[in-house]
Parts: sequence; C-alpha cells; structure tokens
Amino acid sequence: MKECDIERMTAFRRELHRFPELSCHEQQTAERVVGMLREIGVDEVYQGIGGHGVVGIINGLSAGRSVGLRADMDALPLAEDNTTEYCSRHQGVMHACGHDGHTAMLVGAALELVQNRPASGRVVLVFQPAEELGTGAPAMLDDGLLERFPIEAIFGMHNWPGVETGHFVIHDRPHMASSDDFEVQFNSEGGHGAMPHLTTDPVFAAGLFVTALQQVISRNTNPEDIAVVSVGSLQSGHASNIIPAMARIKGTARSFKPDVRRHIEQRIHDIVEGIGLATGCAPAIDYRHSTPPVANDPACVTLARSVVEELWGTSLLVDHPISMGADDMGAFLEKVPGVYAWIGNGGGDSAPRLHQPDYDFNDDILDKGSRFLSHAARRFLDSNQ
Repeated sequence: MKECDIERMTAFRRELHRFPELSCHEQQTAERVVGMLREIGVDEVYQGIGGHGVVGIINGLSAGRSVGLRADMDALPLAEDNTTEYCSRHQGVMHACGHDGHTAMLVGAALELVQNRPASGRVVLVFQPAEELGTGAPAMLDDGLLERFPIEAIFGMHNWPGVETGHFVIHDRPHMASSDDFEVQFNSEGGHGAMPHLTTDPVFAAGLFVTALQQVISRNTNPEDIAVVSVGSLQSGHASNIIPAMARIKGTARSFKPDVRRHIEQRIHDIVEGIGLATGCAPAIDYRHSTPPVANDPACVTLARSVVEELWGTSLLVDHPISMGADDMGAFLEKVPGVYAWIGNGGGDSAPRLHQPDYDFNDDILDKGSRFLSHAARRFLDSNQ
C-alpha cells in the first residue's frame, strides 16, 4: 500500500480499537466497516448477515472464479491496561485479540484490490461477528452466506504475539483445536455439615469429577493425539457448615481429530453418570460443541506460502508450534478449502499475549497483512482461470 493508504488503515484500526464492541453487539463496528468499503469503492456491500456480519464484493475485469477473504470484528469483556491515545472508550471492553487489526487488514486488502482489480473473477470480503463466542461463522453460514455468495476458497489471518513482526506461519496440519464446552451439575437435597449421613454431598461429587476428569487424557487418550480437558469454574455453597444442594462445574475440551473429540465427550458423560450413581447425587450435563479444528488445505498452503516467498522471500516463512486455542474460521474451512495464516505481532517471549489487558495490535504489520490477503486472492483467481 502507499504510505497514505497505510496511514488511513492505521487511523481506521485505531478508531475500531477506541470503540470496541462485544460479540453479537458489533453494530457500530459493522457500520464503520460498511462506510469504509463504500468509501474505497467496493462494488457491493451487504449487512446483517448472521447477525452483524458484513459482506463486500469486488468484481474483476471479467467473469471468473470466486474467492473469499475473512476477518473477525468482535472484542472481549476485558478492561484495557494501556496508555495509548486510542485506548478503549468502552469500560470493560477491549480489542485484546487484534480483531481491530484483522478488520483493518481486510479493508486494506479491499483497497488494493479496488485500485488494481483482478483480471477475472470476484473477491468476497467476509467481515464476521462473534468469533469469540464461536458462533459468528456458523451464524453467517446458516444465514446462507455460501449460497448467496459462492466461493471456491477462503483465506484469513490472525496476528500472533511472540512471532517476529511481519513473519508468517502457515501450517500444513491442523493448527488450532476444536473447542467444546461442558457444564456439569450434581444435585442433592442439601443438609447440615454435622449430619452428612442424612443427605448426599454434591461438593464431594464435584471433587470426584474434577479428579476423575484428569484421566480422560492421561489414561483414555492415545499419547500420540493432542488433547486437553480443563475445568475453569466450580461453584457451590456459601457456608462452612451447610452441605449445599448443588455443585456446578464448567470446563472446556480441546482436540484435533473427530474421533478423539467424540471419545472425550463420551468419557465425560460416562464419568458424570458413574459419579452420580456412586454418590447418590442427581447428575446433569450440558455438553456443547463449539468450533471445529482449523485445518488448512494443502493446495492453498502451497499458494499462500508462494505469495509470501514472492513478496518478501522465504526468510519470512517461519515455523511455530500449533495452538490449543480455537477459532471459528474452522467452520468456514469445513465448507471450502483455504488457509488461516498467522502473522507475527512481534515482541518475542515478553510480548503481551492475546486476551490480556496490556495487549495491543502492532500497526507495523497492517501493510504486510493487507498485501498477503489481496495477493492470495489474486493468485487464487489467476491460477484457476
């Protein structure tokens, strides 16, 4: 991009950062995106897809194939701990995952594609809400995204703290995990702490469950498979001498293979049922599938890597371990082939991490991210004429 275009996208990114909106509440963010797309000359703009989703269409010079570019728009319920002039103005809400930067990079890619249109085909710009809940991509798909705007491939990217600024990680294996959430409840009549024999004890049942949960991975899952189960919340009671009537546990399960995902779910159900029988507490479980694994398509990986090599050389392609973090980009990649690349946000090991109050997107990668997306789209259209 030209220097003036980089400055324009930087200002836009910081405006988004200043006014973050939570998942499913991205109304003003969507309006800002729509305004920018119309301002830079995107041919068609559509709103309200799968909630606050926005789609833009850029037509090439002639008819041809269709490719998608995707960015997420939502922020997190977190109080910002930075001192920049563009800090969040919304109390308790901030862009702590860089979705402001992802959105700005996609707008930058759109600007480049409008200024220098593809020889053929069309580019579908997908600005997605509610990624942090894992519901935005499925909602857009359920709302007919691919039927209304058919695409043959999709490309997106996520900034990655700890990777050198502007370097790219493009995995050739599943690199972000599936994510499932569970809520387990053990119920009792409750009673007096001095007379436990007159009731059943949901706190005891919850303790057994948390302990037994650890063997789902360590003893029931092949060591060659990567998976994790974690408990993030355990709530019960309020007094030292009262056996409460309920204990509730919330957790998450992450994996990369469908069969491992199913196995973990079944074992958790088995444990809940068994502990209910063993303790006499009435069990209940709500197990919710969220995002599928993020898995890049091999042909699209080759294309994406070739884009980086052509623009900046092979030295900017680096290796990095896969992540147990999740992203609903996986829902798109289940439907069409594509790539979800990581671009280094810089900072080394001391860099503020994603989902932390001192995190900030690195504006120095806006240009590279935009160019990667626009060139990936162009390369796909050119190679499939």
